[in-house]
Amino acid sequence: MRKKINFSILLATLIFIQGCALNEYQQVKINDNSYLVTFDSSIPKSLQNKIDSILKLKTGNEQGKNIQIYVSSYMSKQYDLYSGDSLRALESEIKSSIKISIDNNKITNKTLMSMKRFNSIELNPLAEQEMIYFIEKEILEDLFNQIILEVNLIDM
Repeated sequence: MRKKINFSILLATLIFIQGCALNEYQQVKINDNSYLVTFDSSIPKSLQNKIDSILKLKTGNEQGKNIQIYVSSYMSKQYDLYSGDSLRALESEIKSSIKISIDNNKITNKTLMSMKRFNSIELNPLAEQEMIYFIEKEILEDLFNQIILEVNLIDM
């Protein structure tokens, strides 16, 4: 009986220790390479500035050793979801997408998307506009994080 209790405690401890290691996050150094980033005219300036501040072109590298990233085709659409007897939308959904092309000796094309929903029936029109502005900023932040993740995956 004593062995079963000790074995159960040991097993629970090992599962707990293994579970803690699953969420281990290792940050990749993104400043080791030189990136040449080009943008389409549809990309918002705030996203361009954020990407340029992280992915920089180093002046000491040769032209052929730069990783070229082309960011294009930013689209953002808002959908209203209606239901029931109300004349106003119950929820609003904002979808944004962006295309990136990464050239690191082979070309990788990806379309990144982000979608957020919020209740709009409870908001007055001014608060709804502020919520849309806030959600759009959150979506741009999400797209930025996805771009950085894709560049990190290519670098590995």
